[in-house]
Amino acid sequence: MKQRLLLIALFVLAAIVLSQRHVMARDGGDTPGEALRQYQEMQNRVRQQNARPAPARRTKVRASPFAMPKPAKVAPAPAVPPSSFVHVIGDSMADQLAAGLTDVLDDRPDIAIVRNAKADSGLVRNDFYDWNKGVADLLAANAQIDAVVILIGSNDRQTIRENGTRLDPESDEWEAAYRKRIDALIAPLKARGVKIFWVGLPPMRSDALSAAMVRFNSLYRSQVTAAGGIYVDIWDGFVNSDGSYAASGTGLDGQPARLRKADGVHFSDEGAKLAAHFLESDLRRLLGEAPPAPMVATAPVAEPTSETSGDSPAEKPEYGPVLPLDAYETAPGGQLLGGGTPKPGGADPSVAKVLGQGESLPPREGRADDFRWPAQAMP
Repeated sequence: MKQRLLLIALFVLAAIVLSQRHVMARDGGDTPGEALRQYQEMQNRVRQQNARPAPARRTKVRASPFAMPKPAKVAPAPAVPPSSFVHVIGDSMADQLAAGLTDVLDDRPDIAIVRNAKADSGLVRNDFYDWNKGVADLLAANAQIDAVVILIGSNDRQTIRENGTRLDPESDEWEAAYRKRIDALIAPLKARGVKIFWVGLPPMRSDALSAAMVRFNSLYRSQVTAAGGIYVDIWDGFVNSDGSYAASGTGLDGQPARLRKADGVHFSDEGAKLAAHFLESDLRRLLGEAPPAPMVATAPVAEPTSETSGDSPAEKPEYGPVLPLDAYETAPGGQLLGGGTPKPGGADPSVAKVLGQGESLPPREGRADDFRWPAQAMP
């Protein structure tokens, strides 16, 4: 019985489906093939829409009521063209010194620090670099030179070859030849009238090299001062309390700092600024004060007059009278306690009564010196 009912239901369902298809075909409705095609077109449109990038959403950022206001834009100060030129010549340590001078003189844009250093150079190996020719070329270029700073010699502990002979660094002949080379370097600068600053060498980590630097510095000092130049001794800035080499020390800001590089010869950045500091005061004194900065045009402010002010209150001044913070008035109106003329009635001043006649002043009611008991009103 159940099987019969199930078969009848299937026949009925099949008849309904066939009748719907017949009606759809008759009325021009979509066939199964047409429905599939439309479905595929719809999928293609969905894919194309998904491939397009979504428009970026612009979110408005609300400023916090507690946020600090943005500082007003300040116009940059007018540029000051350099009017003084300081040329630094020497080896790689001179190049570091030039960088230090640029830092310590950053408040003087009118002073230009010009680097003319040559690494690994010196006064001994003229075959590597001839400083006499270098200075001659510098002067021949007619460049403005107000001062020359020289730092050289760290590479000069070598044999001098002169006239086919070899001079040992420890010999007197070597020293005499080296003095001549110092004089030959500064002679054309002196003839041009250029101010010469010769910076002495600092101590080195190697004891033997430090001993050579001491000897070189004595030669520089004697020859430069004799020629009218200025010898700048920086030795004490790079030694510790017992006078030996110090890789670290106190920087210009008063804080502990590394003054030398790991090779035990060259300056660190802080060391270069410290070395330049020994020279800074002499350069400032030679080159004078900084020129005044160019004036910036500002709109004039009209001061109030009696005609324009009317009955309006007076404008508040920019500042009031200058008063010392540690001063207080001990005698109001300039009158000392008890001074002046006697009071009406012929009474003597308080000072005369207390200090001259030894009388005490009557206490005031309620004051700490009122010891009367019982308390009574003052007459």
